[in-house]
Amino acid sequence: MTADNGSKEGLRRFGEAAFFAILIGVLWTADTFTKFSELGFQGASPDSFRLIVNQVTSAVVVLLLVPFVAWWLSQFPIRRERIAAAIVGHVLGSVLFAVAHYFLMVGLRYLVFSFADRGYIFSDFWFRLLIVEYQKDIKIYFSAVAIIAAYRLYRATQEKGSPATVTSDRMVVQTGTGEAIIRRDDIEYLEAARNYVTVRTAEREFLVRSPLNKLEEKLAPGNIVRTHRSYLVNIDKIAEIRATDSGGHEIRLQSGTIVPLSRGYRDSFRSLFEE
Repeated sequence: MTADNGSKEGLRRFGEAAFFAILIGVLWTADTFTKFSELGFQGASPDSFRLIVNQVTSAVVVLLLVPFVAWWLSQFPIRRERIAAAIVGHVLGSVLFAVAHYFLMVGLRYLVFSFADRGYIFSDFWFRLLIVEYQKDIKIYFSAVAIIAAYRLYRATQEKGSPATVTSDRMVVQTGTGEAIIRRDDIEYLEAARNYVTVRTAEREFLVRSPLNKLEEKLAPGNIVRTHRSYLVNIDKIAEIRATDSGGHEIRLQSGTIVPLSRGYRDSFRSLFEE
């Protein structure tokens, strides 16, 4: 990647972070005013310091957890052929998100209240409060998943311009900001989607216009091999091959991503590891 493309990539990442910071700031500010209004309507005298600190710490932790949501979505992509795994994965992800949100914001509140020389009481009913928080956090989590997934889909549609140029050791892919140079050894897997192929690396994914068969021909022979009619996998990125409950097999990559190993390619795939 050239220096110009590198600066554009940095600017893009800054824009993504700024978007979530502004979105969360606006939503939590509106919620804070709503809470003040409700207390005023009820005739209660609000503890302004406590209410503002509670809202700010909640917003800050949610913002800090956005990269986790983005990473988790990469581990459990929402795809039709893996929808069951995606559902289970994101239900678990919402639980992890809620637990992290609750305890991190409570920790921040302890710090803020200590600096302000005020006591912060941690409720003995923390588990019950965690359940209440989860009912709110599950909405926040899936909203973040929807936003990130929609954004990735939008970026993918912007990067559909040209087919990849493949050489013996690298692939040049058109992006929305220019050209990305992907080293062959950095590829984790390639996944077919109609007339397009998703090329996944440890850092991001690229969408190129090309049948998977053509890319397989250009990448052969080497460490990129077929494991399924829709998948090519870098065998150097494999952590383990394991059986599934249905009697089939799947591959777990070093990144934690799971890709299928179909019956039709199992024997030829296993022969690669035989002397």
